[in-house]
Amino acid sequence: MTASREFILPVRIAFGDCDPAGIVYFPNFFRWFDAGMHEMFASVGLPADKVTRETGLVVWPSIDAKATFHAPARYGEQVEVRTSIAEWRNRTFVMAHRIVRGETLVCDGTVLRFVGERLPGDDTVKLRAVAVPDWMRKPFE
Repeated sequence: MTASREFILPVRIAFGDCDPAGIVYFPNFFRWFDAGMHEMFASVGLPADKVTRETGLVVWPSIDAKATFHAPARYGEQVEVRTSIAEWRNRTFVMAHRIVRGETLVCDGTVLRFVGERLPGDDTVKLRAVAVPDWMRKPFE
């Protein structure tokens, strides 16, 4: 199932976001993808800390992340991180992200995520994916 709701997170590019050439250092795009996703869930009343505290679920670990860079972004520019859920699956979902500056597409990508539960056992954190709850999907339909 595909959802179409899009969340927009404005970002002012800071000096520390840039490499010595003065353009955004590529890992920051993934950081903004993550921030957009967390802000999107929080905007519908599902901040990660609340969901985990109330349900015990480990929410939204990443399994796979991809990005394509189309244009440079530089210090001081304002960009928008446009985030949506591209596809719901049984135990995973695909987040779609587009970072734009005005009409210019700077970067786009996807992140495959899941909802997990901790497995009992030793002190290491072991997770297994569980079905994405309907209450988590509903705000985005």
